[in-house]
Amino acid sequence: MEKDSFQQLELEKRGPPKRIIHFADGDIMEEYSTEEEEDEDKEQRTNSPLDLSKLAWGPYLRYWAGRIASTSFSTCEFLGGRFAVFLGLDQPKYQYVLNEYYRIQNKESDKESKRNGSKAQPSKVPNEKCHLEAGGPEYGTR
Repeated sequence: MEKDSFQQLELEKRGPPKRIIHFADGDIMEEYSTEEEEDEDKEQRTNSPLDLSKLAWGPYLRYWAGRIASTSFSTCEFLGGRFAVFLGLDQPKYQYVLNEYYRIQNKESDKESKRNGSKAQPSKVPNEKCHLEAGGPEYGTR
């Protein structure tokens, strides 16, 4: 009997169930809201949209000026990015100079390797001069 009265008190504290689920076999499950869900509901109520009809002229004009400025900035940022891609302004200005520099470095390293008579392969990565042979004296030994 104490358990029944305790369960009744718990149900009264919780309030009405959030939803009741009816199963095909006749069982019924009552779902109650948790504290986390109640906190989320409170946050949603506090973050509700602003009622513009209740604002005075000053805050009303500030609201619309901020909204117009925000929308204008977002639009300009979007269109600026699209125009930059369209006009080719998203590529490095002096990329051809860098490519030429790496090509000359590779040629010089090839000439040096031919003079030294080493078996190094030409590098595919532009900032590496040559690959070291595995187990060679330059590679490192234990």
